Formats: sequence, structure tokens, C-alpha cells
Amino acid sequence: MPLLSNARNTPKSASSDFLDLYEGIGVIRVTMGDDESARPLDVQPDHIHLFFSMEGDVAFQFGPMYMRPLPQGQSFFIYNPKDALRAQVRMPAGHRMVGIRLSFSRMHTLFMRDGQDAQELPFLNQKDMQRPIYDQRGVDAAMQILLEGLFHERLSPNAQRVAHLGQILELLGLYFHTSEPNVVACPFLKDEETVRKIREAKSIILDRWQSPPTIAQLSAQTGLNAYRLKVGFKEVYGNTVYGFVMDTRLNHARRMLDAGGKSVNEVAFDIGYTNPSHFIAAFKKKFGTTPRKYKVAD
Repeated sequence: MPLLSNARNTPKSASSDFLDLYEGIGVIRVTMGDDESARPLDVQPDHIHLFFSMEGDVAFQFGPMYMRPLPQGQSFFIYNPKDALRAQVRMPAGHRMVGIRLSFSRMHTLFMRDGQDAQELPFLNQKDMQRPIYDQRGVDAAMQILLEGLFHERLSPNAQRVAHLGQILELLGLYFHTSEPNVVACPFLKDEETVRKIREAKSIILDRWQSPPTIAQLSAQTGLNAYRLKVGFKEVYGNTVYGFVMDTRLNHARRMLDAGGKSVNEVAFDIGYTNPSHFIAAFKKKFGTTPRKYKVAD
């Protein structure tokens, strides 16, 4: 009997086929049967779901109006803090997919040990965890080897379970190592071009954070009117354009203070402030202390 759930030729919901490999970690292997055209999939709220297309293209159908393709060699990250989602998974017969389900508490214990903050995985902080995240990215060769290993069982049952758990944990480490998932709007958002332009606006801000563009300039560069830019940016990133600019500049300032070698005034000028007192006030508001005290404490 396989240790991991190997869903094939079964009419029940795919979510019930997730095997709880460890507390808060569920895994499913899906091989599409010859007589199947689609399988139901339930995405639980307040859980992180990762799906990996092993071979052939997979399609996630969310309701009648939205379909999300997942090409071979790609992964799909889904997190919805409040709403359960029902999808139909479509892929050719005999093709395979791996799914991993993680509770939010398990993610915290894995990636936020010893009181660390959520800088490495920003979506784990209290603000970002309140909004949905959907992301698609490629799967590198190292991850593909681990995924393939989940379909092989050569050890005794208990030893194989430990081996599979180790493969899953290594896979998660590789997946979350590079960068946080790109935060986008819910998959029911009809205008994907708007999301692309909002993400372009974020990139422009990050490139020009020392002398950021105005809303009017961002609007002209992205081709998005000012209202849709402001509302959409807040919806996608959970922060206003102005707030995002301020946070970016102040985070850079904190890193400069950590590095040492510059006075508070020099840091203020370097990050684009013309009046150091304004910088000091903004820094204290964000971090709860003045730059000078922060520098001394460090």
C-alpha cells in the first residue's frame, strides 16, 4: 500500500486524498486516469497549497469564468486566508501532479524559528497574511528530482514515511529560498492586464526609490489611470503607493545604519530626504525609536 496518497480513478474530492504526512503537512500525488477528464479539488482557507505539474499541462478551472493554466515544469502557489475555493483540475490521462498542503501554523514553525521576523517570507507577517496570494513559477532541476522521488517507495513503511517527509521539507526549502511569492489579486480578478501594470508600478518604485515618481508619473508610465493605480496597488500589496515608497526608503535607511560609517544626516540625504528632521520623524514612527538611538543600540 503506498504511503503517500496516490489519487487515481476515484470520484471523491481531491482534497480528501491529501495524506497528513506530518502535523500540518499534507501531500497528494495525482495521476489522471484514462477515463477521467477532470478532478475536483478543494483549496482550504488559511492553508498554503503548492501544486507541481510533473508532466503535461494542467489547468485549474475556478468557476465558469476563470481558468489558470499550469504548464509542465511549473508550480502554482495558492493561499486564501478566508475563502474555500473549489476548482476542477484538468490534465491528460496518465500525467502526474504533486500537491502539498501546509497549515499556516506549520509554516510559522518551519520558517520563523527563534523569534525571527518575516523578512525572508513577508507573506507570513500579520498584515500580509490577511490577503490572498496566487503565484506561478518554474521548478528547477533540484526540485524536479525531489518530486520524482515522491513516486518511488523502496524502503520499509516507517522509513519511507521519514524519507518522504525529508524530501518534502527539502523541496519547501528550495521553493522558498529565492524570493517571496509575487502577491497578486485573487484569481477571479477579470483584468489580468491591470495586475501586470500594478506589478510594473512596484518595479518602477523599487528602481527609483530614492527619487520616486509621482502618482501622475507612475500612471503615465504604466498606462493605468491614477484611480485604478491607487486602488489596485492597495488591493494587491496591502499598502498605498505612498506607504510602500516610505517603507522602502526607511528599510534602506535602517540597513545603512546597520552597516555603519554614515551619520544620520548622511543617511537621510542618501535615501532622498532634503530635511533630516522629516526623516527622523518618519523613522521613529515606523520603528519606534530615533535613528540616532537605533544606531547607538546597534
